[in-house]
Amino acid sequence: MNKTNIALVKHAEKWLGQAYWFGTYCQSCTEARLNAKKKQYPGHYTSGRMAKYRRQIQQGKKCTDCVGLIKGYCWDGTEGNPKYASNGCPDISANGMYRAAKVKGGIKTLPETPGLLLWRDGHIGVYVGNGYAIEARGFAYGVVKTKVKDRTWTNWCECPYIEYVGGANQPVESVLGDRVLKKGMKGADVKSLQEKLRDLGYELPKFGADGEY
Repeated sequence: MNKTNIALVKHAEKWLGQAYWFGTYCQSCTEARLNAKKKQYPGHYTSGRMAKYRRQIQQGKKCTDCVGLIKGYCWDGTEGNPKYASNGCPDISANGMYRAAKVKGGIKTLPETPGLLLWRDGHIGVYVGNGYAIEARGFAYGVVKTKVKDRTWTNWCECPYIEYVGGANQPVESVLGDRVLKKGMKGADVKSLQEKLRDLGYELPKFGADGEY
């Protein structure tokens, strides 16, 4: 089955409230995994954090880091046991994911396309629509839903390992009033607004009501 942006959003929503463990990718929190990660990344798995990690194990939590949330989906990580580097998606960093993307832009041009990735140097998240993202934010936060405007994202991109339905280059079928329209957006709501402006006597001589802001 093809991996899609819509399914990526659903995957990210299921991971809300789970734990942030650096170097993990949608896996179960276990003592064996903690010991392995502590040995692999001693700078992240410090003694002061051990009590919280062990509470998360006792609570039956699952864990991921920021890019691991995306890789875990690509690697079929819905049940906490993804198959490493599968489905054509390599083990890649947040910056590597952004570099590999063919469709991308500055955050001010973010299209209203759920499942796009939001990026800043060293960190990545999933845009879920209507101005919100889901991100594995860090040890203190876990996997959380945040407002895009309140964070420090600098760019957006399409995940290069999934298929986009209604992607950044295609109209999004939104009803006028569902979202705040801004430059770069496309869709039926943009066309409706253009038609209303035209009906009020405003001229749209260059492109007309083409559904693109």
